Amino acid sequence: MRKAMAFPVRFVAEGQSVQSTSRDLDEDSVFVRCVEPPRLGDQVVLRLYLPGIAAGDSIHAEVVESGGEGFRARFVDIADEAREHIASALRKGSAAVAALDVEPLRPGENRRFLPRYLDRFRVTLNVGKHRAQREALNLSASGMFIETDAPPAVDQIVHVILELPDGKPPLEVQGIVLHRVVAGTAATPGVGVQFIAADDSFRARLDAYLDKLRNR
Repeated sequence: MRKAMAFPVRFVAEGQSVQSTSRDLDEDSVFVRCVEPPRLGDQVVLRLYLPGIAAGDSIHAEVVESGGEGFRARFVDIADEAREHIASALRKGSAAVAALDVEPLRPGENRRFLPRYLDRFRVTLNVGKHRAQREALNLSASGMFIETDAPPAVDQIVHVILELPDGKPPLEVQGIVLHRVVAGTAATPGVGVQFIAADDSFRARLDAYLDKLRNR
């Protein structure tokens, strides 16, 4: 059964590695969001950041769908243990694994498959030639909610600079707008952005920071 599910994915195609995130998952394939997807028929090596899958577990896959949103990779060489973890993630699905919620979290609320944390820090949101400093309201391994009175359109590709309060230089990532809340409603205006293009250093820094939030 295919389910909408956002979680980090690292893929290697033609010797280039990219840190991105998923759109959906089933027992035999994953759809990976990205800006420049590999070609149909290309062989890729995946790492799915799902609970229980070890850091060294690699999944060999073939690109069976490629388009504007990203690509679908069908698993062709996968360990039995990794397949069991995928099945477990699918069983735990339902509404909790939907894409980024329209509204920012309220204190004590978390409806996500992967933990999402209330956390405020400064970001720079770049949409085309427009650049503005804004504030993030929450953060997860797959994306964030950014407060803004002028939210970009859904499906807009944006460039975000995160100034995590960890004493290190800012992080950069490309993302896609999945949800927007306009000003004048009861909810905080802003955008839900899913990360779709970064490098391994971004993932390492983000995971380390999320660990601190988890243990605070």
